[in-house]
Amino acid sequence: MKKIILSSILLVGMTAFFTSCKKSNNVTPVGNCPNTDSLYIFLSTSSIENNGFDYVNITVKDQSGNDMTSSCTLLLNNSQAITSSFVPASAGTFSISAITQSCNIPSQQKTVTVTAAGASPFTQKILCEDFTGAWCGYCPRVAYALEQYKSTHPNCISLAVHGGGGTDPYKFQYYSSFMNKYGATGFPTVLLNRKKQPDYTYGWSEDPADLDNALQAWAPLGLGITSTVNGNTVSGTAKVKFNVTTSRALKIVVALVENGLVYPQTNYYSAQYGATPYLYGGVSPINNFVHNNVLRRTATDLYGDAIPTSDAVKNNVWEFPFTMSLSGNTVGGTYNAVAANCAIIAFVVDGATGSPKGILNVQYANVGDVKDFD
Repeated sequence: MKKIILSSILLVGMTAFFTSCKKSNNVTPVGNCPNTDSLYIFLSTSSIENNGFDYVNITVKDQSGNDMTSSCTLLLNNSQAITSSFVPASAGTFSISAITQSCNIPSQQKTVTVTAAGASPFTQKILCEDFTGAWCGYCPRVAYALEQYKSTHPNCISLAVHGGGGTDPYKFQYYSSFMNKYGATGFPTVLLNRKKQPDYTYGWSEDPADLDNALQAWAPLGLGITSTVNGNTVSGTAKVKFNVTTSRALKIVVALVENGLVYPQTNYYSAQYGATPYLYGGVSPINNFVHNNVLRRTATDLYGDAIPTSDAVKNNVWEFPFTMSLSGNTVGGTYNAVAANCAIIAFVVDGATGSPKGILNVQYANVGDVKDFD
């Protein structure tokens, strides 16, 4: 009698087990296709911020533990194809599933919750790289516009890249290749955060609203700069603190600029040339024109040195030591920068191919000063 009761209990238990494991969509496996319940989704996190950088790593495994990710199509809400490093585009609750590319059989689903990004602890700053020349009569227009904007927006940082065919003692040694890199064909041209504008070119339209919009971006990281002078050498450290974890190919650029350089500036916005409105008193040349933030050299590659992906982790601080000489070459000449007039500009740029985000943040510090994250 005891055996009959035990068998009944066992039969009921087995029935319940098979009922719970029943295929969710009643699809019968075909050929070598796995059962619908034999693909499992694994997420690196189930909650993430919608900040454009943080991501969820998605892995798909079969019931034997084999990695099936590369042979599956990953789906968001059963419709939108996504990559295995999912960066959300909006806040909300989303389901993630997979189908095998050969069988189109769905997997179980996992849910990820995406919350709105909180306020960044860092101030967003922007960089305007101005291709200019003392010989260029149209260049005072942009110089004046940037001066006016910066007077009320100190988080806008400018850097002057001198070049061109006319007379100018401050021509950056590599200005030609720099301009070619970003498709700049004339003077003046301003790169705004090294990012393509809505018309798919890199040149700033000279509309202040573009600068306003760039300053409204959410800062994914902050930078700090320290430096000292020893004779003819500037040494220091640029620090990057991350507020995101990202797999994007980030790079750092550290540049030396010099201020207070006085040299006559041709000015087409003058009575002599008839262009209006008149700028800088309507004279040409502007004999006492002060050229500031003139690019002298970089301690990194001009387009950036790689930041290890393993270091791009939220709350991590990554440090880049640098050393630069105060002397160097211009186009057709040399320079000896005055340390008291020099500054360091450091910035992080997105080096990803496809749709790079441009410069993510920038920092400015006079040589010899300590500038912390802000």
